[in-house]
Amino acid sequence: MNGRIPILCFIGSSGSGKTTLIEKVINILTVKGLRVGTIKHTHKDFEIDMEGKDSWKHKRAGARIVILASPQKYAVISDVDKEMAIEDFVERFIGPHMIDLLIVEGFKRDKYPKVEVYRRAVSKELRFMEDPTIIALAMPSEESSCLPQDLPIPVFDINDAEGLSDFIIDRLSLKENIKLGRNTK
Repeated sequence: MNGRIPILCFIGSSGSGKTTLIEKVINILTVKGLRVGTIKHTHKDFEIDMEGKDSWKHKRAGARIVILASPQKYAVISDVDKEMAIEDFVERFIGPHMIDLLIVEGFKRDKYPKVEVYRRAVSKELRFMEDPTIIALAMPSEESSCLPQDLPIPVFDINDAEGLSDFIIDRLSLKENIKLGRNTK
């Protein structure tokens, strides 16, 4: 993909099962040898720092950016002037040397390919008919029986993470990355 990281968004209402499905897909893809990164979009403010810790004290004192670093990992806590786009995160933090696929939970208005996760009990309506970037639909099989048979996208049972993972590998041309055997899990 010309040195660019494939990006796939999972969208759906809160409680539809996005996170659970993403967890399963990540596990399957990493076992197959892919290096997967994720971005989780939230509309709420959040804190990852614990009150009383040094990094929390630095931020509270007025630092605009705080980096926590250890021999095993690092974390960046930074103020932003406006909401960042997926491209901003990729440009600043992620390179093709790090991952083979970026899975994003949310960012439903973005232009990247998407998997729509749907449950009738929590979702208002299906979006795939109005959004051409949705490439697959995941929903409980008993709910999918109400859909027309000639849909323009594949429909996966919400518990068929293996089938969805195979589709992702094929659709996003990730087979070559698997051949490299870079399992970093």
